[in-house]
Amino acid sequence: MKDNKLRIITCQNLPFVIESKGKYSGFEVELWEEIAKEIGASFDYEKHNFQELIPLIADKKADVAIGAITINEKREEIIDFSHPIFHSGLRILLSKNRSKIDFFSTIRAFLKQGYKQLTKPFLIFLLIIFIFGNILWLGEKSGGSLASTYFPGVFQAVWLSLCTVVGSTGSMFVYGISTWYGRLILTLVRIMSLAGLGLLIGELTAFITTRKIRLNIEGPNDLRGKLVATVRGTTSESILKELDAVIVSVTEIGEAYNKLKRNEVEAVVFDAPVLEYYVLNDKTKTSEIVGELFDEQDYGIAFQEKFLLREEINRAILTIKENGFYDRLYKKYFGKKQ
Repeated sequence: MKDNKLRIITCQNLPFVIESKGKYSGFEVELWEEIAKEIGASFDYEKHNFQELIPLIADKKADVAIGAITINEKREEIIDFSHPIFHSGLRILLSKNRSKIDFFSTIRAFLKQGYKQLTKPFLIFLLIIFIFGNILWLGEKSGGSLASTYFPGVFQAVWLSLCTVVGSTGSMFVYGISTWYGRLILTLVRIMSLAGLGLLIGELTAFITTRKIRLNIEGPNDLRGKLVATVRGTTSESILKELDAVIVSVTEIGEAYNKLKRNEVEAVVFDAPVLEYYVLNDKTKTSEIVGELFDEQDYGIAFQEKFLLREEINRAILTIKENGFYDRLYKKYFGKKQ
């Protein structure tokens, strides 16, 4: 590559950037090439993962980045952007066969999100065990089976109670419960543990049932607690964190589509035009977009800070919009503007 050529970094992001055998096409590629013609710039493309684009520009290891990059305040702290080149937002992609629940994805969701349903019952359970341990110690301390002092006597009694809950009796022989009072307390603990097991099974069943009912996602507020795939390092990931979704991060959007097809996730959230292009061109017709556009955003061309060609590029963008090239390009990839 010659020194006077611009280093343009990008990533596969249909229909904005389409790479095949080292050749590039797509809405933003054609737009950039028209801009380069306007300003008389030569360049070379370099393909990277999306999450590498901003750091490479910030570290001045590349000149320009394209690929549906959202303009936001955090990014503008370390890089610069052109005028907006595309108005977008996020949409939700679902499988048409979403009534089916994958066992392993359900378990993953429960471990990441559903456990919150059991936190309070579990803490109450531990408190009850501690109370029973105190009662047991009071009845047994004079018989010599447990230490007569509160510490470590109460710990011995609590340990006995916990062992009883899990069905272990080995500790009883260590401490040798000698009174009918102590045996009665431990019997009550065992009964309570069976009730607790029933509660656990009930909560898990309720989680799965609720999860199945709520697979009818209609908007962003329905994503709470759901397994949702998106591309790592994008604004979509930040929004999903705010929505309290269980995020499954991928390197490229194609991975997210595949996870949805395999029922490994319940939804994909990403830039609206990217998802719309996918649904339009997906021959299997197994997915659909639901809900309205949310978290509206603008894309821009990313530069190093104080990039010398920034003003020239911005003027070229205005020229391209005024002479009709932008509208023709938009229609080619997205149809008529709404």
